[in-house]
Amino acid sequence: MNLGGLSADKAPPADAPLVLFYLMPAFMAFAGLVLAWQGDQIMLSRWTPAALATTHLLVLGSLAPVMCGALLQISPVLLGAPYRRPRRVARFTAAGLGIGSLLLGVGFLLLIPTLLMAGGIMAAVGLGVFLVATFEALTTTAIRRETLWSIRLAAGALAVTIILGLVLVLARAGWIDLPKHLNWVNTHAAWGLAGWLGLLLAAVGMELIPLFYISPPFPIWLKYSFSISIILSLSLISALGTQLPITPQILFPAILLAYLLYSAYALHSEHRRQRPRRDASLWLWQASHVTVFLAFFAWLFDTSISLIGGLLLTGTLAFVIGSLLKIVPFLCWLDLQQRRIRSQHLDVKLPRLSALLPAWQAIAIAATMILAIAALSGAAIEASLIHLAGGLLVMCAVLLAIALATAAGARQAHARNLVSSKFPSH
Repeated sequence: MNLGGLSADKAPPADAPLVLFYLMPAFMAFAGLVLAWQGDQIMLSRWTPAALATTHLLVLGSLAPVMCGALLQISPVLLGAPYRRPRRVARFTAAGLGIGSLLLGVGFLLLIPTLLMAGGIMAAVGLGVFLVATFEALTTTAIRRETLWSIRLAAGALAVTIILGLVLVLARAGWIDLPKHLNWVNTHAAWGLAGWLGLLLAAVGMELIPLFYISPPFPIWLKYSFSISIILSLSLISALGTQLPITPQILFPAILLAYLLYSAYALHSEHRRQRPRRDASLWLWQASHVTVFLAFFAWLFDTSISLIGGLLLTGTLAFVIGSLLKIVPFLCWLDLQQRRIRSQHLDVKLPRLSALLPAWQAIAIAATMILAIAALSGAAIEASLIHLAGGLLVMCAVLLAIALATAAGARQAHARNLVSSKFPSH
């Protein structure tokens, strides 16, 4: 691992990002159950209650908390931009996303507008608190300008996504009349997936891949041009998409091609890594890049939009889970290191990262996630495989929950040893 240029002393308390990370396995399991139960309905149309519920459970309940937690951790360490009161920000965000995602998921499944309204407001409040804290933090730094640029644009995309989501909730509840409703939905989805999640994942990925695998850095021109092309495409969708029905269909390939370029370069960078050993995180990251190519070919052959969206979502899940398998043990180790310094027990050896999250657990998680992607891809030929994909997603969520609990338990045990000064022999 290349730790040069990191400001580890500015890291937030470990429990701040962790409280957000813990939401992921619960909502991933919930989404997997819906997929296993009504997967055929989801493949039939992306407008079915099950499809809308699964999408929001994965995006708001699983992915968004981890992205917020990762930014809470990475922003001070990587960019030198710490959040004020990170614990409070994390708890408010986790509460809003947890309760909001649950209400939205149930509201879509049972077609209850009141739950949709309440869930949308709760999620918007949680993300709004995080967004305000993020803009405040990102105005104080001047290092890694190209990464900072992309993260600021991703935060802006989140703001647009929240506003569009609230408008759609009000329209679904019958409070406002929204002409060309489906175009508004497409615009909301584009800003959320390609803007907020996609831009942030790419920005973080361009830093994490060289950091953990000592691979060549991504060129600055790619960092700038990638984020600009995505934002320009999304802006055109917003400006014209509600007026011209064909605009999203024209711009979707442009956005997908931008992500293809990033994925191709990421695979190239990972191939040229100086750390030859392959691990579960690398498998998941590479699987994530490959799903972008699978989604592109699915689009070329005019496959169901539900399948394309499912591939992109599961690919995003794979990258995020792979990142968690790296970030969580490092975060726990860093917390123990800071505790050791504060307690002045510098002679005490800290546990290795592999002891905080054993390799066999990471491999099991990666295997089930990759199998879930394979089953989802096979659903284009054999529709019943979608149910298997849902079951594998549930299994992956359970394994991830166990791994996170293992890391948390090991961290707490060693922290107690530091406090009591009763250290295990090494």
